[in-house]
Amino acid sequence: RYTIRTDTQYDPTTRVLTALLELPGMKRRDLRITLATTPFNRVRQVTVSGTLASTSIVVARTLGPVLRERKYGSFTRAFAVPAETKPDDIDAVMEDGILILKIQCGLPAASADEREIPIR
Repeated sequence: RYTIRTDTQYDPTTRVLTALLELPGMKRRDLRITLATTPFNRVRQVTVSGTLASTSIVVARTLGPVLRERKYGSFTRAFAVPAETKPDDIDAVMEDGILILKIQCGLPAASADEREIPIR
C-alpha cells in the first residue's frame, strides 16, 4: 500500500474543499470513491482507493536488475468531511492523471472548540 500525493485547499467563500490527487496511469474504472461514516469514531469521510498494476518490462536476465521508482499496488486516501455530507455534494473528474475532487462542505463551525488535554 502507498499514499497518493495530494494537494488540498478549502475555499471559505464557496465552502468547497478541493483535492487534486496525482494518479498517473490510472483509469477511471480502476478507481473507487466512497462516502462513509467510520464506525469507531463516527467521522464521515470520502475515501479514494484503487490498484495500479505493474507494467510488464521485458528485460534480458544478463542485463541485471531493473531500477523501479514508480509505485504499484493498492492505495487509499481519505478526507474527513462534515457529518451532513451527501454523495450529491461530491464532484469527481479525472484529467490527465489527476483526480479532481470538489466537496461542498456547508457552513463552517461556529468556533474551533479547541481544548488542551493534560498529560498525566
